[in-house]
Amino acid sequence: MSFVSRHLVALVALLLLPCVLCAQPTAVGTPRRSDQRRVSLTVATRALARGEALQPADIAVVDTIITWRWNGLAPDTTPALPGWVTRRPIMAGEVLRAPAVSAPPVIAGGATVHAIWQDGPLTLVLSGVATNTASVGAPVGVRIDRTRRLDGIAVAPNTVRLR
Repeated sequence: MSFVSRHLVALVALLLLPCVLCAQPTAVGTPRRSDQRRVSLTVATRALARGEALQPADIAVVDTIITWRWNGLAPDTTPALPGWVTRRPIMAGEVLRAPAVSAPPVIAGGATVHAIWQDGPLTLVLSGVATNTASVGAPVGVRIDRTRRLDGIAVAPNTVRLR
């Protein structure tokens, strides 16, 4: 990332994050507009480098109110958990959400995996090599031999459910 891009990201974060971090919590009985929702967001407590695993001290939970138009997509409020990995540098106070952070990978590219296909009582288990690194729920390619490749979803450490 270039010097200008990094500083542009920092400037945008400084302009947008005060509304998240300094939002005034409303009392329980205070009415809100119909397009406002109370959400809990996870934010970084310190600057994090790319590839760092999150520790409990790196995560703070902030309750805030956001404006959300019902005709749009729901905001991503998935909480980042300890053990998740940063995929890019993150500044202190920045909201921790995908794709900036992700669950730790359960399959490493080049590792031997068990590929499972199941249809009712019939189960087929093959051994192969993962073609990419993936976390739970991510797509994984499995190379069975030099000419055959299957696609599946990572479900557990070194285990793929074939599609």
